[in-house]
Amino acid sequence: MMPAARSSPNKATPSGARASRLTAFIQLDPIAQSREIRLGLEPNIIGLVASEVLNTSIQSLLASLRIPSSTVTRKLAAGDRLSSGESDRVSRVILIHAHAADVFESGELAAKWMQAPHAELGGESPVSMLDTQAGYDEVQRILQRIEFGVGV
Repeated sequence: MMPAARSSPNKATPSGARASRLTAFIQLDPIAQSREIRLGLEPNIIGLVASEVLNTSIQSLLASLRIPSSTVTRKLAAGDRLSSGESDRVSRVILIHAHAADVFESGELAAKWMQAPHAELGGESPVSMLDTQAGYDEVQRILQRIEFGVGV
């Protein structure tokens, strides 16, 4: 289950007009987020998340989420939306980044933390764990431990 939306515009969300879609998604309540995910996010959000949230390449983000680049290319060309499963993976990145930016008080630090190997994740980076619900739950657990000052 996804956490309640957080509202911390100066920390948790990227800046710029293009990022307003990300901010709007973060500020939705979990039920509205679920509806958006089921409907399917637009595939161009992947580029936005890669550049504005994680400061990484699209290929790196797609590899972490285990989404084939050919799928995204095809959906972009056809004007199709991402599947609910693909949308769910992308939304996990958006939501974890928002939570991490609140915890670390910096979107940049959150992005770096999300891409760095973590011992409690078996040496995997948090972003690479977000392709499954179990991985998402574990990343959330680690963030909550950091947030509340419990040893990780």
